[in-house]
Amino acid sequence: MNRLLIWACISLFVRTLWAQNVAVPDSLLRAPYDSLKIRSLANLSQNFIFSGHFDKANAYLQAAVKMNKTVRSKFCEADIISHYGLFYLHQHDTPKAVEHYLKAHELFDRHAFYRGAFLSIHKVGYAYFNEHEFNQAEKYYQKAHQYYLAHAAKLPKNFLAYVLESFAAVEGKRKNHEKALVFNERALEIYKHENDDEAYFSGMYNYALKLAHLKRTDEAAARFSEIAQYAKKAKDNYLEMYVQKGLCEVYLTINNPDEAIKVANYGIALSKNQSEQKEHQKDFHQFLSRAYEQKKDFGQALSYYRSAVALNDSVRDNEKKKAIAKIEAEFQTKQAREAAMINALNQRKIAETQQRFQIEQTEYLATLNAQKEKQLAFIKAQSEVEKTRSIAEISTKYATEQKETKIQQLNSENQSKTRQMQWLAAGMGVLALLLGGMIFLYQKVQKQNITLATQRNQLTTQNQTISEQSNKLELMMKELHHRVKNNLQIVSSLLNLQTYNLEDKKAVQAIREGQQRIEAMSLIHQRLYQKEHLTTIDMREYLSNLVESIMKTYGHTPEDFDLTLDIQERELDVELAMPIGLIVNELVTNSFKYAYQSTHHPSLTVSLKNDNGILLDVRDNGPGIDLTTWESRKGSFGKKLIKSLSEQLGGEAQVQNDNGTWYHLHIPSTRLKTAA
Repeated sequence: MNRLLIWACISLFVRTLWAQNVAVPDSLLRAPYDSLKIRSLANLSQNFIFSGHFDKANAYLQAAVKMNKTVRSKFCEADIISHYGLFYLHQHDTPKAVEHYLKAHELFDRHAFYRGAFLSIHKVGYAYFNEHEFNQAEKYYQKAHQYYLAHAAKLPKNFLAYVLESFAAVEGKRKNHEKALVFNERALEIYKHENDDEAYFSGMYNYALKLAHLKRTDEAAARFSEIAQYAKKAKDNYLEMYVQKGLCEVYLTINNPDEAIKVANYGIALSKNQSEQKEHQKDFHQFLSRAYEQKKDFGQALSYYRSAVALNDSVRDNEKKKAIAKIEAEFQTKQAREAAMINALNQRKIAETQQRFQIEQTEYLATLNAQKEKQLAFIKAQSEVEKTRSIAEISTKYATEQKETKIQQLNSENQSKTRQMQWLAAGMGVLALLLGGMIFLYQKVQKQNITLATQRNQLTTQNQTISEQSNKLELMMKELHHRVKNNLQIVSSLLNLQTYNLEDKKAVQAIREGQQRIEAMSLIHQRLYQKEHLTTIDMREYLSNLVESIMKTYGHTPEDFDLTLDIQERELDVELAMPIGLIVNELVTNSFKYAYQSTHHPSLTVSLKNDNGILLDVRDNGPGIDLTTWESRKGSFGKKLIKSLSEQLGGEAQVQNDNGTWYHLHIPSTRLKTAA
């Protein structure tokens, strides 16, 4: 990566943000100039979107777009487009939001970023749901469900719960509350099984709303109170604000207007920092109007009703603009339909003209035959009237009449045939035009088929090339980890040889500790090239081998040592696994060095869990540690390494004496992405 080019881009981004009165935090400027920084910019824009600062959000997204022109990350490109979908969604521009979400889905799916692809198609459904287009919303929720089923092995189980909750919301809007409850219950079971408290309580809010709509007010109130306690504890003002809406509905249902007024005023205070502030305040003003109406205070009820209408008019201004855009789209669609109808009418008129020609031709021939019969009858009548005339005159006149009649008949037949030829020529002309049009369309379709076949072959070749490059890259990564592991083994062996020439026990001990640290890193690289996934580590297997190796190094066996390993967080990214492994190596080594000299039954517990982040606990039953020495700036290299790695992970470390030394490290989930 060309560092000079990246520095130039960063300078340009900073100038752009300065011109828009938006300052990028110093901590972000010091971050590595790669995809991580682009994602940080996008995530910061999301915070500004939720708080209603759209100018700042746009500035951060523009900075991310310009930076990605250098980094050229396909994931970041799709992620930025998805954030623009959120940007337009919160400005009530649903067509643009849907356009960006669909484009993000296509990019995520094309490059096998399954999580992003799922979330993008799911957000399309939410955008339509937000516009009360529930059939369209259900359509895209179904697509999200199908996408999950197709890639279930690569997606979190919580994603299935997201879809179930979406189905519940649609059924709730359709007043099918019993059916919606079934979807909500299934979603809550998944959240609870996955220990996802945030999603669990958000889903419980929807569940409580359904209970309120079914007049099960006691159950609904209990659920809302439980959610409110969680929201305050988690400092989630957005969820707490929505809880107040649910409680207002419950209190109004049970005719408790005083509590409804209290809750609605608190909800208005919570809504002041939300991006859709007027929308939320309109809802709370409607609740206040209903509450004062129940109290028979019709003056206050009318006042809050008018303010709710005024807020609603302000919110709907943007919706009018979208309605105009929708009408224009419908007008264009109507024009296309009318053009198709005109074409169909032309075709029908041609067919009717041909049919009319045949009918007129038949009628004309019938008229000629009738005239012929009349003329013959007239001649017969004349011959009978004049039979007193001489036979010669009659014969002459009769012969003359016969000739004239024959001549007229021939002329009539000739004219009829001439007209037939003219109509036939016209019909042949129309047929020739139709045939020419069909030939032109056929040639055009053939050209398009050839073009599509060429593009399909190109795509097949590109896919094969990408697959080959992916396989080569995977092989190179395995080879790299193998070589790193071998190099670390060589370094360890060199350090071991060095100890043979040393007589200073402290120096020998320091070198052996260095060997152990190298061994901890070597184990990770060994597992990386022995498995298919090159970016994650099985922490249970890794920590078990690491601790047992240290135990054997210090002369202990499983028979005389009580070792407890509680590793619930099975898979971790290598960027997290490496520092955690070094921390465990240092803590376990210190326990074996200092904790068991006067302990008859030594024991050691190592625990790694996921509880709102990563929790690491290492506990021994030794005499404990001098906390004053631990807190001081001076100390051993091992202590400095533990503190440095803990800070690098963004964790909060604690050391206590509790029947031995107890080390506790908590890495919050909000910092896991940054640490990884």
